[in-house]
Amino acid sequence: MRRYAWHGSFVERDVPDVPLDVADSWRQSSGHTNGLDLHLQRFSRAAGPLPAGFVDKLMPLLSEGELFPRIALSQGLLLLDVRSAPPPRPTTSLSFAQAPDPRTRPEVKGPDFAAFRAYRSRYQVAGTDDTVIADKHGAMLETTTGALVMWDGDTLCLPDGVWLPSVTLHQVVSRAERLGMRVERRRLYPDAAAERPLWFLNSLHGISPVSELHAGGAVITPPVHPSFVEWCDWWWGGFSRGLKHITGN
Repeated sequence: MRRYAWHGSFVERDVPDVPLDVADSWRQSSGHTNGLDLHLQRFSRAAGPLPAGFVDKLMPLLSEGELFPRIALSQGLLLLDVRSAPPPRPTTSLSFAQAPDPRTRPEVKGPDFAAFRAYRSRYQVAGTDDTVIADKHGAMLETTTGALVMWDGDTLCLPDGVWLPSVTLHQVVSRAERLGMRVERRRLYPDAAAERPLWFLNSLHGISPVSELHAGGAVITPPVHPSFVEWCDWWWGGFSRGLKHITGN
């Protein structure tokens, strides 16, 4: 990993791990991104406008390989971590526990990272990829690293509650609406996943169908969405449709 701090340009330096006020991250594939403008907008809503030249000087640092860069604001300092990206996860296995919500600022990415690590350490079943965060009714809201959606036929069901405004979820919702599909909020209970496809969404792994949901000693196996391959190809195609370099402030 390479770490930089912004001082009118990116300066490589050894910045210690510190709590983050705001963060954002995305997959960068050979210099191409999918939805980078949406990630930068989400970051700016919480952190304030990016400095002039920030994006222009960012992109050359991300031009090669499979990367998972993260920008962050900490104590007034803008940081960039250039990290290697793992291979995309074709399916995702999740742990579910009816446990206290660890989030303090659910609509901002970054401040709760330490709480999420502790939450996973306590509740995640060995061998699963992530842990679900549930509301007081036991309905699923999101996971510690991604969004969740469920399909009821041709209806795309979003969690009914407060969750991070996921860029990948926004992209999926936008496509569903363009295709004339119904989109609605519902309480998504684990038991429903036995009969309805459940998707994990984030900008690192894209659309990853949930293959197993470990809940209360039971293992729920959601069915596969009949159009999953089409949806997956569409999302990954966003890298070739996207701009390699984005300019602007």
